[in-house]
Amino acid sequence: MAYDAAEVLVGRRSLAKGFLDDALRVFAQQAEGIAPEEWATLRDRLLERGRITDAVEVCRIGNIPLPREEILSIGDHYLARADMDRAIDMYELAGADQARWERVVDRLIERPERMRQARNIAAKYLNPTPEKPRLVKIAK
Repeated sequence: MAYDAAEVLVGRRSLAKGFLDDALRVFAQQAEGIAPEEWATLRDRLLERGRITDAVEVCRIGNIPLPREEILSIGDHYLARADMDRAIDMYELAGADQARWERVVDRLIERPERMRQARNIAAKYLNPTPEKPRLVKIAK
């Protein structure tokens, strides 16, 4: 068995046994020999352990889809616990919708020391300027 094949086998066994750091190291070094399903398994196991950044890196290296809904759900959980910074991180990572950003702004304005952050988020993710009214000419 060639060294690369043996290394991939060790990475697969590490993943199966739950040694995610070892699996991640091997998979990253031997990316060409790793199937998309294996990348997805590693990503999912990292998410289960709350290792969001590593899961995103696995998606990038393995060229697999980002688990957007799971990350948004984690962000919702942080928002419910008023862990604003982590909620914002998750929402930025997964590209949250306008309704989620509105909830973030609503929570931020409850705290005077976070008003500037609320304005910055509103400017970045919400439409802060109302649509100009259309002028309509009335025909006689």
